[in-house]
This record gives sequence, structure tokens and C-alpha cells, in this order.
Amino acid sequence: MERIFDTHAHYYDPKFDALEGGAESLLSSDEFRNTVSGVVNVGTCYENCLVCIEQARKYDFMHVAAGIHPSDAQGVCKLSPNDEISRIKSLVCDETARKANKIVAIGEIGLDYYWQPVSKELQLEYFTRQMSLAEELGLPVVIHDREAHGDTFDIICKYPSVKGVIHSCSMSAEMVKELTKRGWYISFSGPLTFKNASKVREACAATLLDKLLVETDAPYLAPVPFRGKINHSILMQNTLKVVADIHGISFDEAARITTQNAKNLFRM
Repeated sequence: MERIFDTHAHYYDPKFDALEGGAESLLSSDEFRNTVSGVVNVGTCYENCLVCIEQARKYDFMHVAAGIHPSDAQGVCKLSPNDEISRIKSLVCDETARKANKIVAIGEIGLDYYWQPVSKELQLEYFTRQMSLAEELGLPVVIHDREAHGDTFDIICKYPSVKGVIHSCSMSAEMVKELTKRGWYISFSGPLTFKNASKVREACAATLLDKLLVETDAPYLAPVPFRGKINHSILMQNTLKVVADIHGISFDEAARITTQNAKNLFRM
């Protein structure tokens, strides 16, 4: 069986403490290494980006995305947007240090209009400034979009030179088609396997094979039949099986394609 590449996980999350031996035991297991070829460990604020970097140093298959999540911009960040983004810049601006820290993208950035209260102005400031940083450095981005499809698309269009991935996609098939035309990648996670996920499956079907990615968003969004449990990269096999079925290809071919796409996007 071909190994799979998890383009989006949070292995520093405290939820992994509930597993015997925690994340470290899982990541060091033979089953994990036999199943998973790579992981992008995604930060959501400066503090946990540092944890991501330390964790990635322990595992040859692990890489890092560093950025400020829209929810963290509202609920975690204590400094001004200027100071918070300056701290992210300190991690990514120097190419030598960036490579040493295994940082391959700016993320998780974007918009989240689901959680209340929502400060759209603050989220848009963080999003646009981090898109500008990606533009300046020529780095890909990892975008979080929850119930903010229109504004997310508008910001993407303002930065035509910036490319990246829409993580755990919930956009329409029509929007997916437009984004892939513009060179964007689309990633699918556990909800693709849910019984009521017809729109997500339509979006997956609309995604060109050379722009298709898979992920866990671990420890969240576990696929069926593990829904509600702690998610991790081994369980992503269930998501990839649905991806393969939707596109009429074998599991191994889906694994090869999505792994190569991840390497192309993150320049590995």
C-alpha cells in the first residue's frame, strides 16, 4: 500500500494527551511510519508555531506551516496585530532560518465567520497582512475558510501571485473550479466521508487531480467510522478511499497523486 501525505495536522494539540503515550508514541510507531509519508504540522499563533518547530525537528517526515489563525487573532493574540505579525515574520523572513525550522508555508490564515462574536475587520487585517507577507516571500499559504467563502475568494483575487491550499474545503464546486484554474490546491478531510456531505463530495469531484490534497486536521474531524474520536494521520486512509472512489482511481494512485501534489505545493 502506498503511503499517504497529511497536509494539515496539529500534533501539538493537548487533545493528544488522551492517547496512551500521547502524540509522541503515535508519531514514533511503526504503523504511523508505514502508513504516512509526510505531515505538515500547522501553527495557529506564534506560541504554538514554536512548538510546531520543536516537534518537527524530531521527525524527518514532519514540516511546519507558521501563521495566525483567524480565531486566534480574536481570542489568543494579546499584542497588537503589528506586533503579532512581526513575531511571525521573525520565523519566516530569513530563508536560512526558515529552512532550518522546516517551515514550508504561511498558515493557518484566513477567515472564520462561524464563531461569535466575529470581528470581520480584525480577521481581514490579519488575513490580508499575512497574504502580503506570503507575496513578499514567495511562499504558499494554508487557508482556513469557514462560512466566509465570498470574502475569502475576494482576498485571494487581490493577491494573484500568491498560491496555496484551501484546507478542509467546504466551498462549492463552482468556486473550487475557479480556484483551481487560478493554480490553487484544494484539500479534503474527514467530513468528506460523512453521510450528509454531498456538497463536499461534489467539490471533491470538481477538483482537478493535479490540485487535489488530503488531510486530517488532526486531532479534529475524524472520518467515518471514527467520527467523534481523536483524529490522526493513520485514519486518513478512510478519507483517501472516498477520494479514490469519487475520482474512479485506485487507492494507491490517489495516494501517489496527492503526495506528489503536496510536494509540488510545498516545494519539497
